[in-house]
Order: sequence, then C-alpha cells, then structure tokens
Amino acid sequence: MAQKPENIRRQHDLFHGLNKRGKALLEANRFEEALRTSYDARDLAEGHLRQDPENEHWRGFLCVSHDRIGTILFKQGLYEEALQVFRDCLAIQERLEDRIPKTTVGQENIARSHGKIGAILIKLGRKDEGLKAQREAHAIREGLPEIERQSREWRDGYF
Repeated sequence: MAQKPENIRRQHDLFHGLNKRGKALLEANRFEEALRTSYDARDLAEGHLRQDPENEHWRGFLCVSHDRIGTILFKQGLYEEALQVFRDCLAIQERLEDRIPKTTVGQENIARSHGKIGAILIKLGRKDEGLKAQREAHAIREGLPEIERQSREWRDGYF
C-alpha cells in the first residue's frame, strides 16, 4: 500500500533526526548510544527499501547510515565489523552511481569509502590490500575534473 506524502515526509524527517542524533552522540564519544541510534536510522531506510527496492533516495539514506555505523565500529576498535559495513556502503554507492553520466558527488563518496576501507585494511595489517584501496580512492579523485566536464556536457545537451 502506498504511503501518504505527509507520512513519507515524517519518515524523512525522522531519519534525519536520528542521523543528527547519532552524529552528536558519536562526537561526544557515546559510542553505544550512537550505534543504537544509527542502527535505528538504518532500519528505517531498510524498511522503506523493502517497500520500494529501487528508491534511490532511501538507498542513499541507507548508505549514510552504513557510513556512520562503520565509523562508530572503527572508533570502537571493531575493525573487521567496520570493514564489512564500509564494503556494504561502497556496494550501495556503486549501485547508485551505476548510471550515465557519473556525478562528482557520487564518485567522491565512492572514493571516500575506498579510503576508509584502505585505512582499516592497513590497521588490520593487510597493507597490500589497504594500499590498493587507497590507490583506487586516489585514482577516482584524480578523475573528478573529467567527470565534471562530461556531466556538464551531458546537462548542457538537454538545455
């Protein structure tokens, strides 16, 4: 059953409230509370995606939640768990960015995830894998000006 627009707005606002609360708790080093709040935000996004699996809006929110959860797990020293969450986030980002033209924001998000994955792998003593992920992040960032040029040309073709 389709949700009413006002309910969707409330859910959107709830997600952002949870996200802001999780960020504040993380900044206050209240990791357990931050993690619970971030899981609540993730669960909200996943609930919407069960109803509408192709909704890019909520898929992006899911990625935001994964990124926050991964950061909290990393700060708690739970590196393997953080690594998996960041890989999940990267998979979501790559799916969101699997379109023409690519976006600089989307590519920067992908580069950031590669960088975080690389940092964790290095922390885990898997230096070769970590450096490979770091190089991937660097290569994406180097390509951002070209992606912006292509995106601008694509947009200009429609106006």
